[in-house]
Amino acid sequence: MKQKDDFFNQVYSIDQANNAYMIEVSLDSYTDIFSEWDPAPFKRRELDSDLQFYLENSADEIPTQHSIEVCFTLPPGTRDEAMEQEVRAGLGNSLDFKIYLLKKEIKLINTRTFRYVLAGLGTLLVARLIAEPAEFNVVTSVLTEGLFIGGWVFLWEAVSLFFFSNRDLYYRYRTYKRLRGSQVIFSDAA
Repeated sequence: MKQKDDFFNQVYSIDQANNAYMIEVSLDSYTDIFSEWDPAPFKRRELDSDLQFYLENSADEIPTQHSIEVCFTLPPGTRDEAMEQEVRAGLGNSLDFKIYLLKKEIKLINTRTFRYVLAGLGTLLVARLIAEPAEFNVVTSVLTEGLFIGGWVFLWEAVSLFFFSNRDLYYRYRTYKRLRGSQVIFSDAA
């Protein structure tokens, strides 16, 4: 564990004031934070895709037991307190929107998973009920086998959605929540 902490101390600086790992980003101007293709005001603007990728990966690298903060460094003499407040609000709104979309997607997958479980169990029950009293001829045998296979496919799809798709979404959700809860700091380049 000590070796791992030494690694993070080499890669990420620690803010001594609050003992948080700093995700440092050097900017030329405040507009570097947001997509240059989005003409909306900062409060509603989409994050720059490269910055978003960097923030997500950095937040994922730092163990969750450590707090993080995002530190933007600007050229000397270019800081503007009003613009920094607007950028903080825009960054927060962008992360809130991503969290909202992930929650919506997780809810949709959970609903589909529940439906697949019901369809799978229902199909298996019908197949079992048909298989018992039916005389085995080619038609009932094929129908019964098809229902059994279909039921297991529905159940496998439910397992796949629940354990694989949801896991990735929950992981991204936690990353965005963590970034949203981090402090955003602006400073002058040294």
